[in-house]
Amino acid sequence: MNESKEVVITSRALALISHKLKTPLSIINGYSEAILSQSKKEKFSPFTSKALEEINKQGSRMSLLVDKLMSFNKVTSAETEGIEKQPVYLKNLIKECATKAISQEEETAVPEPSQEDATIKRGTFVEIDCPEHLNVTANEEMLRLCIQELLANAIKFNNKMEKIIKVQCANHGDSISISVRDYGAGIRPQDVNQIFEPFYQVDDYFTGQISGWGLGLPMVKRILELHNGSISVVSDRGLGSIFTINFPVL
Repeated sequence: MNESKEVVITSRALALISHKLKTPLSIINGYSEAILSQSKKEKFSPFTSKALEEINKQGSRMSLLVDKLMSFNKVTSAETEGIEKQPVYLKNLIKECATKAISQEEETAVPEPSQEDATIKRGTFVEIDCPEHLNVTANEEMLRLCIQELLANAIKFNNKMEKIIKVQCANHGDSISISVRDYGAGIRPQDVNQIFEPFYQVDDYFTGQISGWGLGLPMVKRILELHNGSISVVSDRGLGSIFTINFPVL
């Protein structure tokens, strides 16, 4: 079987799996949300309320995973010639992506602070350094996927109570760069060359079981290839990582 035929079969399989999961998950999430909305009137027991909340939480999590699978399939099936591109202003887009990434942040294993730690600052903060009118010529949907994925990873692979992510954009004349810096645990040297491989996941000491397919960074890399761009990473163990994506100026 030649490579192109394998790609087609894989794409069809991923599309089928995604759609088969999407319908039952929509039903599960819809009914669990409807029942939870009636919890005060029905006066459910603490156990029942907790069970319904967990069902809804896990259903929502699975929906995000299926959405990721569908996005990955769409991106890997795309061809450079078929992509619609337009000028996209970066600052507003990054703000929107940051808001979404923070809202979707899952609970981490960071322990609740004791009374002695009550003054410790908690939360996720995204600092954006980007010229107001800086734009790139790109497919807006794909660019949004890139930035959302990098921000989501910067949040997810960080076990600190205060998570600070810095996003910096720059115009280099022939290219536009967007860097996402976190101050998390960083990436082990042996993992750096593999994180862009599909289904590869970094299983680190503080993360436990990280949810996901291991498709986010491979998807970002493919999007950059479709735009004749590039992605690079610099990571220091214990100090964090900087992911930089570059788009050519057209």
